[in-house]
Amino acid sequence: MRAAIQIALAIMAFVFVTSTPSRSFAVEQLTMPKFPTGWVEAFTRQGDQEMVEYVPPGQNATNWDHKISLEIYHSFKNLPLDTLQRRAAQQNREAFVGVEEGKFQSGVNNGFASAFWTLGCDRNKSTGLGEIRYTKVIQGTNELYVLSQIWHTPAYGGKQGPSIPPQEIEGAMAFLTSSVVCDPDAKQSTCPQ
Repeated sequence: MRAAIQIALAIMAFVFVTSTPSRSFAVEQLTMPKFPTGWVEAFTRQGDQEMVEYVPPGQNATNWDHKISLEIYHSFKNLPLDTLQRRAAQQNREAFVGVEEGKFQSGVNNGFASAFWTLGCDRNKSTGLGEIRYTKVIQGTNELYVLSQIWHTPAYGGKQGPSIPPQEIEGAMAFLTSSVVCDPDAKQSTCPQ
């Protein structure tokens, strides 16, 4: 799996260079910017619903402040992307207090249906921490890709919002925006150079 999804990069320096395709199923490929330097794979699950999570240096799968999560659902061809967002929002309502939902945005990204949304909560009922999640979903030909940047924060309330440095949010947005599914053989969804 590590060879399949390589990490390395520099969000902190805002240097986003598209890596060689890091995940390939059939013809399509998921390409992502390189990860920040020092980030490591903290969790992996294989099967019909793969998941890989990455964290910065000094953090791990159970003790983290920021992570990148990649989920790949094999043979998910027809799930409407807004249904996936509604499911995520419902799960948040069950596990969190003070859920905040950003606007669901959908369109076409490099020839594939895609969507973006944000979810946040003032406090997780089990951990007591706040959480913010920026998610991009891409519907490939045979796979559904869910890529998220997630932060744990101290519990927050009302209008004060979470304490995430603006440069981290900008870096996360650039990472998600630059991540695409591509098909080297299709003109409408070419792979980045």
